[in-house]
Amino acid sequence: MKAPFLLLLFLCCTGGLFAQNNQYTSAKDSDPEAVKLLDGIRKKYDAYGTLQADVQLIIELPGQQPITQSGRVSRKADNVRFKLGDQEGIINGEAAYLIQHANREVMINNLPEAGEMNGVLTPQTLFNFYEGAAFVLAIDGEETIGGRKLTAVLLKPVDRDNSEFTKMRLLVDAAKKEIVSVKAFSRDGTRYAFQLNGTRGDVPLAAGTFVFDKKEFPNYHVEDLRY
Repeated sequence: MKAPFLLLLFLCCTGGLFAQNNQYTSAKDSDPEAVKLLDGIRKKYDAYGTLQADVQLIIELPGQQPITQSGRVSRKADNVRFKLGDQEGIINGEAAYLIQHANREVMINNLPEAGEMNGVLTPQTLFNFYEGAAFVLAIDGEETIGGRKLTAVLLKPVDRDNSEFTKMRLLVDAAKKEIVSVKAFSRDGTRYAFQLNGTRGDVPLAAGTFVFDKKEFPNYHVEDLRY
């Protein structure tokens, strides 16, 4: 069973460049410039011992007012802790913990299998979801936001037939080698936007950051769903 928060799969669909050429067959068809740009960001992020960013998730459901959730994501190697809205997650070498503060409930799940998260966008993979051979990449122009010059990168899943979502669009600061935002549009018309604010490397983190301690959550119901 996958952890419930892993259902936050924000692969996207946007129009544009790929609509003109659907004849790609693998990630090898990617634009070398886009590959080089994201590889530079990956190398910068991987060089940090710890990585942290303030995040904002905006969800737009068809015909409804947008829902905004704010929080923070911290990473050290394969360990991740995030808080987003009224949910909190801890991923370490033992398990994946989802804390639902509104329901005062904790669910403990198995860790994903190796390769299971490739190409999936969740708080756990926010800094590296684009790695591997899951996407074809292409530069999609430039934008200036708040005086900041940003490069747009389009990603499209190689496995089009089995992907519930079709495209993803990143805005990156090429000069600083940082991801600024990820936008996603699902097949049902729902739109998602992850904005990363103030990404920081080598941030000091408390020793217990990635440890689940039940004493932190008194009177919460804990359900172990591992098998």
